[in-house]
Amino acid sequence: MSLRTDVETATFFSQMEEFGFFDTVEEHLPEAFTMIYEIARILENTSHLIAQSLAPILELHDPLAEADSTDTIIVPHVPDAKEYEADLITSVTEVRYIYPYQHLLPEAVFLRKLAERSLWMPRAKSPRNFRYQSDSDRFAPDDRKQKVYILFDTSNSMQQHYRIHLAKAIAYLFLRRNQRELGTVFFRTFDLKIGDLKIARDLPSYERLISEMMHLNATGNGTSLQKALQTAIEDISHESQLSHAQILVITDGVAHIDLDNLQNQLGTQITVNTVKIGTSRLQLDNVLIEGVLASSHSPYAERIRELGQQRKDLELQLRTATGQHRTSALQAQIASISGMIQTQTEKFSGQLAEHYGLEIEKLSTVYVQVDDITPHELFSLPEENVAELEQLAASLLQTLQSERQVEDLQRAAILYDHLMLLMRYNKVDAPRFEQAAKELERMLDHILNKPSSSADDVPISELERAQLRNKLDSGSIKTSTSLATILRLTWLRALQWWRNRRQLRAFALLRGRKLKQRSYR
Repeated sequence: MSLRTDVETATFFSQMEEFGFFDTVEEHLPEAFTMIYEIARILENTSHLIAQSLAPILELHDPLAEADSTDTIIVPHVPDAKEYEADLITSVTEVRYIYPYQHLLPEAVFLRKLAERSLWMPRAKSPRNFRYQSDSDRFAPDDRKQKVYILFDTSNSMQQHYRIHLAKAIAYLFLRRNQRELGTVFFRTFDLKIGDLKIARDLPSYERLISEMMHLNATGNGTSLQKALQTAIEDISHESQLSHAQILVITDGVAHIDLDNLQNQLGTQITVNTVKIGTSRLQLDNVLIEGVLASSHSPYAERIRELGQQRKDLELQLRTATGQHRTSALQAQIASISGMIQTQTEKFSGQLAEHYGLEIEKLSTVYVQVDDITPHELFSLPEENVAELEQLAASLLQTLQSERQVEDLQRAAILYDHLMLLMRYNKVDAPRFEQAAKELERMLDHILNKPSSSADDVPISELERAQLRNKLDSGSIKTSTSLATILRLTWLRALQWWRNRRQLRAFALLRGRKLKQRSYR
């Protein structure tokens, strides 16, 4: 196998390409973007504790599969009210719908059955969509397949402990593992605001959705989970093919929702599964408690609002009261009601503190909580993984020396970034990573800092330069003179050289003769 083949088939680069880090040009790639590769590698290891805890959520849950074992049967799609089952009539008015053969019964028998409501008729029922089997392992949407709606938390709290990186890895593995059985995929981000709806109805839009997801940043304020779920339910109600849809929520769980209201909206056709990352809890304060009291339908809240109204009425009477005896009586009643309000509020606060922010667990059919990842543990790589990265860097360097391509420069920039990230947390293997990273840096500097017209040069467009710059700008460790800074200066010099060269050629053409080209340094 050639060095070129080794590089192009490397798992690391294949994964980065799947994530869209080669093709998509962004202002800046997300911080520590290559960390998703290491997290996904851990989640695919079935012996790891995190992978074991996430196993229930990474499987697609078909609501019909548990009650029926016919998931290997392909059943054609049948629209609503076009699938029927035999049933007894429930009223005399339905006699016109009965099966025709019953009209051949003797009149006395027919009338007795009519009176007993024991005549048979076809009754329309909702179609049952069975899991659709396909020979292809790729994403191929079909109305018969399970539909999924992903709600992805991008609030500020997701920045902590690399939660958003873990969330991306979970969503990616869920989509990849189940792509054969997946129908249409719907995707929204949420924080204080709800993100735009993204839909994958074919393979190109499916790949694009994964790439856009990998480029997300957690910069939002607040977590409006209630609004996100209501938006998803509304979207589903407008999509007839989303019967029996599954909503997958990936969040750090720091949000309160109206459980009863959402359960009624979900009905029996929509299920919610949730991954909660971390152990964060909402901290209750007086302002928050007052806000919940104003809208809650619990007995405590209703009793407190009732007592509050009684106190307002007494305070109004106190303002117009005359006489010492009447005034003292009203003040005593107000004090008594205030004490009752205080007692009820303390009980309500205790009950609220126990469940507030955890309602999503009760709403979910499958609920999984995972602890925050520890980067130091995550990047303590086995020897075979360290050796694999060293070998990959060596193969890439040799390829750059012999038959370099623009894609090789992109691979070098991404591998360089990943090695720098590893050096931050893996102190044991840091010297080995540092050596490979320095060799990649020297090679990139050599290629991009010496533009010329020789045959072994790599033609780089401005778009490709922008891609490479953004990859290097996202480096995990900033040195005093970073490689990205060196390359930016190099690109400016190269661009000026290229423009001057074009001007010389144009001037020579106008003069009708060639001018001796100067070197611009």
